Amino acid sequence: MSGATQSIGFGRFSAWLRRHLSRPGASLLSLASGGLALTLLWAIADWLVFSAVPPLADPSACVEAAGACWPFWAEKSRFILFGTYPFDEQWRPMLVSLLLIGLSIATGHMAVSGRWLNMKLTAGLWLAGIAASFALMGGGILGLVPVDATRWNGLPILLILSTIALALALPVGVLLALARYQTRHRLLHRAAGAYVEIMRGVPMVTLLFVGVFVLPLTLPKGTAIDPIIAVLIALVFFHAAYFAEDVRSGLMALPAGQHEAASSLGLGFWQTARLVLLPQAIERAMPALVNSTIGAYKDTSLVVILGLHDLSATARMAFSDVAWGNQALEAYVFVGVWFLISCSYLSWIGRRLAARAAKGRNRSA
Repeated sequence: MSGATQSIGFGRFSAWLRRHLSRPGASLLSLASGGLALTLLWAIADWLVFSAVPPLADPSACVEAAGACWPFWAEKSRFILFGTYPFDEQWRPMLVSLLLIGLSIATGHMAVSGRWLNMKLTAGLWLAGIAASFALMGGGILGLVPVDATRWNGLPILLILSTIALALALPVGVLLALARYQTRHRLLHRAAGAYVEIMRGVPMVTLLFVGVFVLPLTLPKGTAIDPIIAVLIALVFFHAAYFAEDVRSGLMALPAGQHEAASSLGLGFWQTARLVLLPQAIERAMPALVNSTIGAYKDTSLVVILGLHDLSATARMAFSDVAWGNQALEAYVFVGVWFLISCSYLSWIGRRLAARAAKGRNRSA
Protein backbone atom coordinates (compact mmCIF):
# COMPACT_ATOMS: atom_id res chain seq x y z
CA MET A 1 0.00 0.00 0.00
CA SER A 2 2.85 2.34 0.88
CA GLY A 3 4.59 1.62 -2.43
CA ALA A 4 1.40 2.36 -4.38
CA THR A 5 0.96 5.65 -2.54
CA GLN A 6 4.55 6.63 -3.27
CA SER A 7 4.07 5.70 -6.94
CA ILE A 8 0.94 7.88 -7.20
CA GLY A 9 2.73 10.77 -5.48
CA PHE A 10 5.74 10.44 -7.79
CA GLY A 11 3.46 10.32 -10.81
CA ARG A 12 1.70 13.52 -9.76
CA PHE A 13 5.02 15.25 -9.15
CA SER A 14 6.30 14.14 -12.57
CA ALA A 15 3.15 15.46 -14.26
CA TRP A 16 3.48 18.78 -12.42
CA LEU A 17 7.17 19.00 -13.39
CA ARG A 18 6.49 18.26 -17.08
CA ARG A 19 3.66 20.79 -17.16
CA HIS A 20 5.80 23.58 -15.76
CA LEU A 21 8.98 22.73 -17.69
CA SER A 22 6.99 22.99 -20.91
CA ARG A 23 6.48 26.68 -20.11
CA PRO A 24 9.90 27.98 -18.96
CA GLY A 25 8.79 31.62 -18.86
CA ALA A 26 5.91 30.91 -16.51
CA SER A 27 8.14 28.64 -14.41
CA LEU A 28 10.79 31.34 -14.00
CA LEU A 29 8.13 33.88 -13.09
CA SER A 30 6.68 31.50 -10.49
CA LEU A 31 10.11 30.87 -9.00
CA ALA A 32 10.89 34.57 -8.89
CA SER A 33 7.53 35.34 -7.26
CA GLY A 34 8.03 32.58 -4.71
CA GLY A 35 11.52 33.78 -3.90
CA LEU A 36 10.31 37.35 -3.48
CA ALA A 37 7.47 36.20 -1.21
CA LEU A 38 9.84 34.14 0.94
CA THR A 39 12.25 37.08 1.16
CA LEU A 40 9.48 39.43 2.31
CA LEU A 41 8.17 36.88 4.83
CA TRP A 42 11.64 36.38 6.25
CA ALA A 43 12.19 40.15 6.52
CA ILE A 44 8.88 40.57 8.35
CA ALA A 45 9.55 37.63 10.68
CA ASP A 46 13.06 38.91 11.40
CA TRP A 47 11.79 42.41 12.19
CA LEU A 48 8.87 41.21 14.33
CA VAL A 49 10.54 38.31 16.15
CA PHE A 50 14.20 37.47 15.68
CA SER A 51 15.69 41.00 15.81
CA ALA A 52 12.91 42.52 17.91
CA VAL A 53 13.09 43.76 21.49
CA PRO A 54 10.86 41.61 23.78
CA PRO A 55 7.81 43.29 25.37
CA LEU A 56 9.20 43.17 28.93
CA ALA A 57 12.71 44.35 28.03
CA ASP A 58 14.15 47.73 28.98
CA PRO A 59 12.83 50.35 26.49
CA SER A 60 16.35 51.74 26.15
CA ALA A 61 17.25 48.59 24.22
CA CYS A 62 15.05 49.81 21.37
CA VAL A 63 17.56 52.53 20.49
CA GLU A 64 20.11 50.11 19.04
CA ALA A 65 17.72 47.33 18.00
CA ALA A 66 17.32 46.45 14.34
CA GLY A 67 13.85 44.99 14.84
CA ALA A 68 10.51 45.99 16.28
CA CYS A 69 10.23 47.64 19.68
CA TRP A 70 7.61 45.57 21.47
CA PRO A 71 7.85 47.68 24.67
CA PHE A 72 6.43 50.58 22.63
CA TRP A 73 3.34 48.56 21.72
CA ALA A 74 3.01 47.30 25.28
CA GLU A 75 3.00 50.85 26.67
CA LYS A 76 1.36 52.88 23.90
CA SER A 77 -1.25 50.56 22.36
CA ARG A 78 -3.92 51.74 24.78
CA PHE A 79 -3.10 55.38 24.01
CA ILE A 80 -3.23 54.72 20.25
CA LEU A 81 -6.65 53.08 20.63
CA PHE A 82 -8.27 55.63 22.95
CA GLY A 83 -6.04 58.73 22.93
CA THR A 84 -6.61 61.30 25.65
CA TYR A 85 -9.93 59.86 26.83
CA PRO A 86 -9.81 59.70 30.68
CA PHE A 87 -7.86 56.61 31.62
CA ASP A 88 -10.29 55.37 34.27
CA GLU A 89 -13.22 55.74 31.85
CA GLN A 90 -11.66 53.97 28.86
CA TRP A 91 -13.99 51.03 29.29
CA ARG A 92 -16.59 53.26 27.64
CA PRO A 93 -14.78 53.80 24.30
CA MET A 94 -13.81 50.12 24.39
CA LEU A 95 -17.49 49.16 24.73
CA VAL A 96 -18.46 51.58 21.94
CA SER A 97 -15.80 50.10 19.66
CA LEU A 98 -16.97 46.55 20.35
CA LEU A 99 -20.60 47.59 19.82
CA LEU A 100 -19.99 49.20 16.42
CA ILE A 101 -17.67 46.41 15.27
CA GLY A 102 -20.25 43.83 16.36
CA LEU A 103 -23.06 45.60 14.50
CA SER A 104 -20.92 45.85 11.36
CA ILE A 105 -19.89 42.19 11.46
CA ALA A 106 -23.45 41.02 12.18
CA THR A 107 -24.83 43.10 9.29
CA GLY A 108 -22.14 41.80 6.93
CA HIS A 109 -22.73 38.17 7.86
CA MET A 110 -26.49 38.54 7.51
CA ALA A 111 -25.99 39.97 4.03
CA VAL A 112 -23.61 37.16 3.05
CA SER A 113 -25.82 34.38 4.41
CA GLY A 114 -28.96 35.88 2.90
CA ARG A 115 -30.76 35.51 6.22
CA TRP A 116 -31.73 39.15 6.68
CA LEU A 117 -33.60 40.24 9.75
CA ASN A 118 -36.63 42.43 9.34
CA MET A 119 -35.32 45.67 7.83
CA LYS A 120 -37.10 47.75 10.45
CA LEU A 121 -35.46 45.69 13.20
CA THR A 122 -32.03 46.02 11.59
CA ALA A 123 -32.46 49.79 11.24
CA GLY A 124 -33.68 49.93 14.85
CA LEU A 125 -30.60 48.09 16.08
CA TRP A 126 -28.34 50.53 14.24
CA LEU A 127 -30.21 53.56 15.57
CA ALA A 128 -30.02 52.13 19.10
CA GLY A 129 -26.31 51.45 18.62
CA ILE A 130 -25.69 55.01 17.39
CA ALA A 131 -27.57 56.49 20.35
CA ALA A 132 -25.74 54.22 22.81
CA SER A 133 -22.37 55.16 21.29
CA PHE A 134 -22.91 58.88 21.77
CA ALA A 135 -24.37 58.36 25.25
CA LEU A 136 -21.42 56.26 26.38
CA MET A 137 -18.78 58.52 24.87
CA GLY A 138 -20.32 61.78 26.07
CA GLY A 139 -21.59 60.68 29.47
CA GLY A 140 -23.59 63.03 31.65
CA ILE A 141 -26.43 60.50 31.98
CA LEU A 142 -26.99 57.42 34.13
CA GLY A 143 -24.20 58.50 36.43
CA LEU A 144 -21.54 58.55 33.69
CA VAL A 145 -18.86 61.21 34.03
CA PRO A 146 -19.22 63.85 31.25
CA VAL A 147 -16.36 63.78 28.74
CA ASP A 148 -15.86 66.62 26.27
CA ALA A 149 -15.91 65.64 22.59
CA THR A 150 -12.39 67.03 22.13
CA ARG A 151 -11.15 64.01 24.10
CA TRP A 152 -12.89 61.46 21.88
CA ASN A 153 -9.82 60.04 20.15
CA GLY A 154 -8.50 56.96 18.42
CA LEU A 155 -10.51 53.93 17.35
CA PRO A 156 -13.94 55.04 18.66
CA ILE A 157 -13.94 58.29 16.69
CA LEU A 158 -12.84 56.40 13.55
CA LEU A 159 -15.66 53.87 13.95
CA ILE A 160 -18.28 56.48 14.85
CA LEU A 161 -17.49 58.60 11.82
CA SER A 162 -17.01 55.75 9.36
CA THR A 163 -19.60 53.12 10.26
CA ILE A 164 -22.36 55.57 11.15
CA ALA A 165 -21.69 57.77 8.12
CA LEU A 166 -21.70 54.78 5.77
CA ALA A 167 -24.80 53.26 7.39
CA LEU A 168 -26.69 56.53 6.85
CA ALA A 169 -25.15 57.41 3.47
CA LEU A 170 -26.21 54.20 1.73
CA PRO A 171 -29.99 54.71 2.04
CA VAL A 172 -29.58 58.38 1.08
CA GLY A 173 -27.56 57.27 -1.95
CA VAL A 174 -30.25 54.77 -2.95
CA LEU A 175 -32.90 57.50 -2.85
CA LEU A 176 -30.70 59.79 -4.94
CA ALA A 177 -30.11 57.00 -7.46
CA LEU A 178 -33.84 56.38 -7.79
CA ALA A 179 -34.52 60.10 -8.14
CA ARG A 180 -31.95 60.37 -10.92
CA TYR A 181 -33.07 57.14 -12.59
CA GLN A 182 -36.73 58.06 -12.94
CA THR A 183 -37.73 60.52 -15.65
CA ARG A 184 -41.37 61.19 -14.83
CA HIS A 185 -40.52 64.09 -12.49
CA ARG A 186 -37.96 66.06 -14.47
CA LEU A 187 -37.26 68.60 -11.73
CA LEU A 188 -36.45 65.89 -9.20
CA HIS A 189 -34.34 64.08 -11.81
CA ARG A 190 -32.28 67.20 -12.55
CA ALA A 191 -31.96 68.22 -8.90
CA ALA A 192 -30.59 64.79 -7.97
CA GLY A 193 -28.17 64.89 -10.89
CA ALA A 194 -26.95 68.37 -9.96
CA TYR A 195 -26.46 67.34 -6.34
CA VAL A 196 -24.44 64.26 -7.28
CA GLU A 197 -22.23 66.17 -9.72
CA ILE A 198 -21.56 68.96 -7.22
CA MET A 199 -20.65 66.52 -4.44
CA ARG A 200 -18.35 64.55 -6.73
CA GLY A 201 -16.74 67.74 -8.01
CA VAL A 202 -15.90 69.18 -4.59
CA PRO A 203 -12.98 67.78 -2.54
CA MET A 204 -14.04 66.09 0.68
CA VAL A 205 -11.72 68.37 2.67
CA THR A 206 -13.66 71.40 1.43
CA LEU A 207 -16.95 69.85 2.44
CA LEU A 208 -15.58 68.98 5.89
CA PHE A 209 -14.55 72.60 6.44
CA VAL A 210 -18.01 73.73 5.31
CA GLY A 211 -19.62 71.32 7.76
CA VAL A 212 -17.54 72.45 10.73
CA PHE A 213 -17.22 76.19 10.08
CA VAL A 214 -20.09 77.21 7.77
CA LEU A 215 -22.93 74.93 8.85
CA PRO A 216 -23.04 76.38 12.42
CA LEU A 217 -23.47 79.87 10.93
CA THR A 218 -26.71 78.80 9.24
CA LEU A 219 -28.29 77.72 12.53
CA PRO A 220 -30.46 80.02 14.65
CA LYS A 221 -28.61 82.37 16.98
CA GLY A 222 -27.57 80.66 20.19
CA THR A 223 -27.73 77.20 18.64
CA ALA A 224 -24.50 75.21 18.58
CA ILE A 225 -23.61 71.99 16.82
CA ASP A 226 -20.92 69.60 17.96
CA PRO A 227 -18.00 69.35 15.48
CA ILE A 228 -18.35 65.56 15.41
CA ILE A 229 -22.02 65.85 14.40
CA ALA A 230 -21.12 68.46 11.76
CA VAL A 231 -18.41 66.20 10.31
CA LEU A 232 -20.80 63.25 10.39
CA ILE A 233 -23.41 65.20 8.42
CA ALA A 234 -20.79 66.27 5.86
CA LEU A 235 -19.56 62.70 5.43
CA VAL A 236 -23.08 61.34 4.97
CA PHE A 237 -23.97 63.79 2.20
CA PHE A 238 -20.57 63.42 0.52
CA HIS A 239 -20.49 59.61 0.40
CA ALA A 240 -24.18 59.42 -0.53
CA ALA A 241 -23.35 60.95 -3.92
CA TYR A 242 -20.86 58.17 -4.69
CA PHE A 243 -23.21 55.45 -3.50
CA ALA A 244 -25.92 57.00 -5.68
CA GLU A 245 -23.81 56.64 -8.82
CA ASP A 246 -22.88 53.07 -7.91
CA VAL A 247 -26.53 52.09 -7.48
CA ARG A 248 -27.56 54.02 -10.60
CA SER A 249 -24.99 52.05 -12.61
CA GLY A 250 -26.73 48.87 -11.46
CA LEU A 251 -30.13 50.30 -12.39
CA MET A 252 -28.93 51.30 -15.85
CA ALA A 253 -27.57 47.78 -16.41
CA LEU A 254 -31.01 46.20 -15.96
CA PRO A 255 -32.98 45.20 -19.08
CA ALA A 256 -35.84 47.56 -19.90
CA GLY A 257 -38.22 44.63 -19.72
CA GLN A 258 -37.86 44.45 -15.93
CA HIS A 259 -39.55 47.81 -15.45
CA GLU A 260 -42.11 47.15 -18.15
CA ALA A 261 -43.07 43.77 -16.68
CA ALA A 262 -43.57 45.32 -13.24
CA SER A 263 -45.71 48.09 -14.74
CA SER A 264 -47.86 45.54 -16.57
CA LEU A 265 -48.58 43.91 -13.21
CA GLY A 266 -49.90 47.21 -11.89
CA LEU A 267 -46.99 47.95 -9.58
CA GLY A 268 -46.25 51.59 -8.83
CA PHE A 269 -42.79 53.12 -9.10
CA TRP A 270 -41.85 52.59 -5.44
CA GLN A 271 -43.14 49.02 -5.42
CA THR A 272 -41.25 48.33 -8.64
CA ALA A 273 -38.09 49.85 -7.23
CA ARG A 274 -38.29 47.99 -3.90
CA LEU A 275 -39.37 44.58 -5.16
CA VAL A 276 -37.91 44.36 -8.67
CA LEU A 277 -35.26 46.93 -9.55
CA LEU A 278 -33.19 47.55 -6.42
CA PRO A 279 -32.43 43.91 -5.47
CA GLN A 280 -31.02 43.27 -8.94
CA ALA A 281 -29.32 46.66 -9.27
CA ILE A 282 -27.51 46.39 -5.95
CA GLU A 283 -26.26 42.91 -6.86
CA ARG A 284 -24.83 44.25 -10.12
CA ALA A 285 -23.34 47.29 -8.41
CA MET A 286 -21.84 45.31 -5.51
CA PRO A 287 -18.16 45.55 -6.61
CA ALA A 288 -18.46 49.32 -7.01
CA LEU A 289 -20.32 49.66 -3.69
CA VAL A 290 -17.66 47.67 -1.83
CA ASN A 291 -14.90 49.74 -3.45
CA SER A 292 -16.64 53.00 -2.45
CA THR A 293 -17.16 51.68 1.08
CA ILE A 294 -13.48 50.81 1.55
CA GLY A 295 -12.39 54.15 0.11
CA ALA A 296 -14.80 56.06 2.32
CA TYR A 297 -13.69 54.09 5.38
CA LYS A 298 -10.03 54.95 4.82
CA ASP A 299 -10.72 58.58 3.87
CA THR A 300 -12.21 59.15 7.33
CA SER A 301 -8.64 59.77 8.51
CA LEU A 302 -8.79 63.16 6.77
CA VAL A 303 -10.77 64.50 9.74
CA VAL A 304 -7.43 65.02 11.48
CA ILE A 305 -7.11 68.36 9.66
CA LEU A 306 -10.13 69.55 11.68
CA GLY A 307 -8.58 68.64 15.01
CA LEU A 308 -10.37 65.31 15.40
CA HIS A 309 -7.83 62.67 16.37
CA ASP A 310 -8.59 59.32 14.80
CA LEU A 311 -6.38 56.22 14.95
CA SER A 312 -3.63 57.59 12.68
CA ALA A 313 -3.52 60.85 14.64
CA THR A 314 -3.20 59.13 18.03
CA ALA A 315 -0.44 56.95 16.55
CA ARG A 316 1.47 60.10 15.60
CA MET A 317 0.87 61.51 19.08
CA ALA A 318 2.22 58.28 20.59
CA PHE A 319 5.65 58.50 18.97
CA SER A 320 5.76 62.27 19.49
CA ASP A 321 6.66 61.42 23.08
CA VAL A 322 10.37 62.20 23.54
CA ALA A 323 11.00 58.75 25.02
CA TRP A 324 9.58 57.03 21.94
CA GLY A 325 10.66 59.37 19.14
CA ASN A 326 12.26 56.58 17.10
CA GLN A 327 9.20 54.33 17.03
CA ALA A 328 7.24 55.93 14.18
CA LEU A 329 7.38 52.69 12.19
CA GLU A 330 5.91 50.68 15.06
CA ALA A 331 3.11 53.21 15.50
CA TYR A 332 2.11 53.17 11.85
CA VAL A 333 2.42 49.38 11.63
CA PHE A 334 -0.15 49.22 14.44
CA VAL A 335 -2.53 51.40 12.42
CA GLY A 336 -1.72 49.64 9.15
CA VAL A 337 -2.54 46.22 10.58
CA TRP A 338 -5.91 47.48 11.80
CA PHE A 339 -6.82 48.94 8.39
CA LEU A 340 -5.52 45.83 6.60
CA ILE A 341 -7.69 43.51 8.71
CA SER A 342 -10.83 45.66 8.51
CA CYS A 343 -10.51 46.38 4.78
CA SER A 344 -9.78 42.72 4.07
CA TYR A 345 -12.99 41.83 5.88
CA LEU A 346 -14.94 44.30 3.76
CA SER A 347 -13.36 42.86 0.61
CA TRP A 348 -14.29 39.35 1.75
CA ILE A 349 -17.90 40.43 2.26
CA GLY A 350 -17.94 41.92 -1.23
CA ARG A 351 -16.54 38.75 -2.80
CA ARG A 352 -19.05 36.54 -0.99
CA LEU A 353 -21.95 38.76 -2.02
CA ALA A 354 -20.78 38.76 -5.66
CA ALA A 355 -20.39 34.97 -5.60
CA ARG A 356 -23.84 34.50 -4.09
CA ALA A 357 -25.39 36.80 -6.70
CA ALA A 358 -23.66 34.93 -9.54
CA LYS A 359 -24.84 31.61 -8.11
CA GLY A 360 -28.40 32.90 -7.95
CA ARG A 361 -28.27 34.08 -11.58
CA ASN A 362 -26.94 30.72 -12.72
CA ARG A 363 -29.79 28.91 -10.97
CA SER A 364 -32.40 31.16 -12.53
CA ALA A 365 -30.85 30.61 -15.94
